[in-house]
Amino acid sequence: MREEIQRISKLVAEGKLSPEDAADLIDAFYASDRMEEDSGPTPPPPPREASRDPFRGIIDQIEKLTKEGAEAVDWKEVSKQARESAKKGFDFLKTGLDDLNKGRVNFFGNSESKQISLPLSVAEGKTLRIENACGNVTVSAGATAGSVNADARFKGSSIDDAKAKAQAYTLIIEESETQVIIRQPDVSGLSVDLDVKVSGKAQVEIKTENGDISLIDTGLGARITGRSGDINARGLNGQVEIHSESGDMTIERSEVTSLTVENKSGDISVKHVRGNMNIRTASGEVRAENCSGKSVALESISGDVVVDLVEPVTGNVNVRTVNGDATIGVADGCDCRVSLSTLRGSVTCDLELLEEAKAQQRITGKLGSGSGTLDVSAVTGDVRLEMRSHETAG
Repeated sequence: MREEIQRISKLVAEGKLSPEDAADLIDAFYASDRMEEDSGPTPPPPPREASRDPFRGIIDQIEKLTKEGAEAVDWKEVSKQARESAKKGFDFLKTGLDDLNKGRVNFFGNSESKQISLPLSVAEGKTLRIENACGNVTVSAGATAGSVNADARFKGSSIDDAKAKAQAYTLIIEESETQVIIRQPDVSGLSVDLDVKVSGKAQVEIKTENGDISLIDTGLGARITGRSGDINARGLNGQVEIHSESGDMTIERSEVTSLTVENKSGDISVKHVRGNMNIRTASGEVRAENCSGKSVALESISGDVVVDLVEPVTGNVNVRTVNGDATIGVADGCDCRVSLSTLRGSVTCDLELLEEAKAQQRITGKLGSGSGTLDVSAVTGDVRLEMRSHETAG
């Protein structure tokens, strides 16, 4: 089945299949595979062409459908058919493929859309919370009057089903003593892009499964949780927490009391941010440009870390990479102890250190009286400490 999984991944990369729908298909295939393994003694091997079914045959059909009109394919219905067949047994999945080939299952034309615009008021001191499983979310401040614009898309088992979902759809806005909540009704096959405008500053919480998130000049703290999609935040102030599984992140032009960023896969870029930072990605590059903070911790398990600190280091700065290079640029006037090390790579220090000690792949010393700490390490990769360039000061 490995080839079929790779072909599904290619469809995702080409934008013809969403990650969520691909996951459903793969789960269904594995479920069918387990059904076959549990069905008893292995029968004699089938002819070569027959052994291609049902998995390869289904992917053949999916690739054919995307060429004929990917936008009109209800992939959730495809995965639903595969999953239901898996529950009934391996042989039924083959039957489902026959139905697909003979055109008895219709995956086309079953979509509808609807736009809704509603007024929005978020009183001072209340949190704006947005829950949107599938679709992009944009929140921006500075509007004359607050509003919510929803661009909703529906997929159904038939065109009438999709139209009925669209007709019944309404955006849900709820308000309590502490927060205003924007959320979606429990409707299958629903994807909604939200454009939210607020008139003043707002504390914002956003939770999504699949979609890009943009938070622009809202002026207060934020908590963002996303599963898949890029995240962009600008103009925040206060405590900021961002968690994601997959997607690139950019945080810029913000004054924070603390910034916590965690990502499993994707690059993280922090620009013109002042405040304490704790940033980590499992796979991706971390770049902090024109930043400062009394406590700064940056880590990438697989990827380079590049840091440009606009103010002298007098607190605690820790930079880690397991597989990648680490390059740190600091401002003049640092007051800290320095430790630079790598297990497999080179260590370079362009600054003159007091009490400097050099060993194999390790340099230690101090700048000023050594009241703070600057600790930079790598496992496989080069480590470099240098004076920041005036060109990066913009």
